[in-house]
Amino acid sequence: MSPTLVAWCSVLLVIVAITVLVVVKLTSTGGPTAGSHQAVRPASPTLTHELSTVPTSVFDTVGIGIPSQFSGGAPIVISDQPALTLNGRAPTVMYLGAEYCPFCAAERWGMVVALARFGTWSGLDTTASGLQDGDFSTLSFRDAKLTSRYVNFVPIEACTNIVDSNATGCSGYKPLERPSKSEQAVLDKYAGPAFVPGDTQGISFPYIDVDNKVLYSGSTYEPTVLTGLSQAQIAAGLTDPTNTVTRSIIGTSNYIAASICASTKGAPADVCDSSGVQKADAALKIGSTNG
Repeated sequence: MSPTLVAWCSVLLVIVAITVLVVVKLTSTGGPTAGSHQAVRPASPTLTHELSTVPTSVFDTVGIGIPSQFSGGAPIVISDQPALTLNGRAPTVMYLGAEYCPFCAAERWGMVVALARFGTWSGLDTTASGLQDGDFSTLSFRDAKLTSRYVNFVPIEACTNIVDSNATGCSGYKPLERPSKSEQAVLDKYAGPAFVPGDTQGISFPYIDVDNKVLYSGSTYEPTVLTGLSQAQIAAGLTDPTNTVTRSIIGTSNYIAASICASTKGAPADVCDSSGVQKADAALKIGSTNG
């Protein structure tokens, strides 16, 4: 055998050995646990700015025209409940979700855009839903803070998007955050069949409680519209009211904003009196229900 052939055989054996190790690693853990897309990174100032400065004309043009809307997250208007107070503040918007969750991936976009109309974001992160759950570009609230004079935002990201076959309670992903005692009391009361019709299997991610006046259980639109898009592409489209993704996000945002306005006595007026929010208010009948 020639020296050249011997050398090539040696290289081939090394490649085979590495391939076997990789296959064994993946099969022993049930596949890759996460990719670079799932990494949690600080949102850029540019991205946060784009999400916070959507033109009012876009909100008003879209209204509540959400393509493929209410895949399970139709707003549930409830009445005769006390204001939601957490951390000594009210009104409160409470969110419970998970980074792996594809429906959370969709809903966070509308939430971020809506809440930006009531305050200023800091600490937003970018990430994606789990590799086994659509791998949709999204944001994370794990480090997020909303500075607002109008509303108190309390987020809980219960699980990561990193697969862990030994984890419990997170559908096979690593756990992240747990509700406080007071937060759990709210979930125990409101996140079940007493207030969420047909919810007999436990809390559906995402779960949003807007001041005990409007509840959302599941996403308001199908996350598949996000397929193949980056955060930058999604944000860049938010000035185009004809864009399907934009219509989904902005329609959701108008519903959430209308839900919040029911507790802020219509403040700020430039948001709550806008035609897009008023269309959502009329659809929810929240003004007549909650006075």
